[in-house]
Amino acid sequence: MTTRPHGGRLLVATVAATSVGLGLATGTGPLVGPVAAEFGVARGAVAVMLAATLAVTLGLGVITGPWSQRHGARPLVVLGAVAIPAGLLVLAGAGSFPVAAAGFALGVGGGAGCLFVPLQTAVAAVIERRRDAALVVASAGAGLATVVTPPATVALVGALGVRGAAVVLAVVAAVVVGACAPAAPTGRRDATTSAAGLRTVLADPAFRRFVLGAVGLCAAMFVPFVHLASFATLRGAGLAIGALLVAVAGSASLLARLVAVPAVARWGAWPVCRAGAVALPVSVAGWLLADGRLAGLLAFAVVFGCAHGAYVGVSGAAAAQLFGVAGFGLRLGVMHLAAAAGGLLGPAVAGLVADAAGSPAAGIAVAVACGAAGCAVFLRAGVTASAPAPAPR
Repeated sequence: MTTRPHGGRLLVATVAATSVGLGLATGTGPLVGPVAAEFGVARGAVAVMLAATLAVTLGLGVITGPWSQRHGARPLVVLGAVAIPAGLLVLAGAGSFPVAAAGFALGVGGGAGCLFVPLQTAVAAVIERRRDAALVVASAGAGLATVVTPPATVALVGALGVRGAAVVLAVVAAVVVGACAPAAPTGRRDATTSAAGLRTVLADPAFRRFVLGAVGLCAAMFVPFVHLASFATLRGAGLAIGALLVAVAGSASLLARLVAVPAVARWGAWPVCRAGAVALPVSVAGWLLADGRLAGLLAFAVVFGCAHGAYVGVSGAAAAQLFGVAGFGLRLGVMHLAAAAGGLLGPAVAGLVADAAGSPAAGIAVAVACGAAGCAVFLRAGVTASAPAPAPR
């Protein structure tokens, strides 16, 4: 039996659930040092754990998106409400780092992967009037996650230690995500999410450009989120300052998403997303100009966050505008798979180059190059895409 929830409740649930799930999967960079100290391992090992968590979260969307269009998002939200706390409790109780890392990556990463793409897909299916603007609002949870999670994690670890903080976060995740499950739909059907649908969407040259461009843009985008705090500490800033910079970028991203709502309603999602894609590598280039100065880093965090929000926050709505909502869960899953590839590529290469050159500037230059190349491909997507008729507003 199909249930069709109220669009407003679904939007609120989407923002709340994804802010918790994505916050724990992508905003826990401040855990690197404390977790390394707790388990007696190198910081690089913990960074691999967080990278694996991100990859699981983003890569799982290509499975959970189509599944949610066939069966509804509610079962996946329930699964996320169980998996995320379970992963955190494994971290809290693990006797060795491999167990902690596997539990965190599979539990938190897998649980978060059950939330974002399915709930975005549900929003696209349920809300027809002003769908583009609704999809931008629905993405706000990702921006809110980077505002709240880094400073909250630092405060909890400082007060309770790594294991105690993990237990508290597990309780919060179970309560918030579990409370959001009833607002998600169940029982929907969409035949376009079959294997033939996958071949069809990948055969579209415009969508291929959209996705390949996203790999380069996301490679650039994840470099600041992974390395901004650590690069700041190399200049003598404390862990709290590094977390603050990430939170500032997240705040700017959230603000940009809110500003994008009326912009999308007036001009459409693709022009706004295109502007964000251009601004992203340009803003990362501004990181070089900051030269490690705190005032410069704060300015960079604001500009980068705005570009991030305009691109990431609107990309789902832009895909719906360019390619339609039939099989939207599948397209969104492929887009997140591209983001996962970029998230693995960019920070890893930037870190290796920075180490080899003995300078963070070399790693930042890699991010700029990836972003510029990705942007050039991404902009071509709108040239050949045959956009469907717009939804009623």
